[in-house]
Amino acid sequence: MSRILITGNRGFFGARFHSLYDHRHEVLGIDKDDVDIVDAAAVARCVDAFKPEIVMHAAAITATAFSNEHPKLTTAINIDGAVNVAIAAREAGARLIFCSTEQVFNGNAECGPYTEADTPVPNTMYGRTKLEAEDRLREIIDELWILRFTWLFGLPERNMPLNPNILWNALRIALRGTPTTVPVDEYRGYTWGYDMIEAVMRVPRIPYGTYHIGSRNDLGRYELTRAILHELGLERARIDALVQPDRDTYREHPRDARLDASAIAAHGITFAPTIDAIRRALEEFGLRGVAG
Repeated sequence: MSRILITGNRGFFGARFHSLYDHRHEVLGIDKDDVDIVDAAAVARCVDAFKPEIVMHAAAITATAFSNEHPKLTTAINIDGAVNVAIAAREAGARLIFCSTEQVFNGNAECGPYTEADTPVPNTMYGRTKLEAEDRLREIIDELWILRFTWLFGLPERNMPLNPNILWNALRIALRGTPTTVPVDEYRGYTWGYDMIEAVMRVPRIPYGTYHIGSRNDLGRYELTRAILHELGLERARIDALVQPDRDTYREHPRDARLDASAIAAHGITFAPTIDAIRRALEEFGLRGVAG
């Protein structure tokens, strides 16, 4: 059993992580209502009192539009807050897992999948602040894993937050029955939240460093949305009526933020391809083929 402190435990990832591991390990979850991570002294007191072996820093402003509209707040939370957590972890003798993002590559001219050797070119406040936080944390603490997540997906659960994601968005299209346009030229990795949660707990067994982590996906967002509706059991004619191709967005340059996760796979942390993970999620929730 490990003593784990996780920040952002009321977010999509953090809440599910806390719920899954609370009875397997000694877990302290904190969010903005518990400890203001911008307050260095408050963070230090919290970490020192709990004395964790591992600190998992998942707290962040992640909404792209909000972060662009509120650059000072985003900088304070995503950079200054991360620095405070790293210093407190170092002083407590804890190891640090920093949850970063594929969005550090969102402005790259070339297409992915990207390896850890590729130079990130973020073009949003969210991506820029995460990348700067990565650089700052490497200067502060040696016992550090930086994990660049793909976009996580999941379905509604009682008392759990739910962010917009590829699976839930597709299900909402089916439920509403309203024709929706979906970008053809957008490519991202999509990982089932619980697959990521289970994988992250294996990270403390591998060497420190920066890793891309998550499922491989070869389908564009339009194709994947159609594939999800097919897995729900919708007939092709119905899918054609519901999902319309958006060929204008990203026409000049495809958006491709996919990650090459072969480096972490070499240490035994692997994922099923996105479409297979989506099938498992739908089966677990009793939704696969329900529309058939």
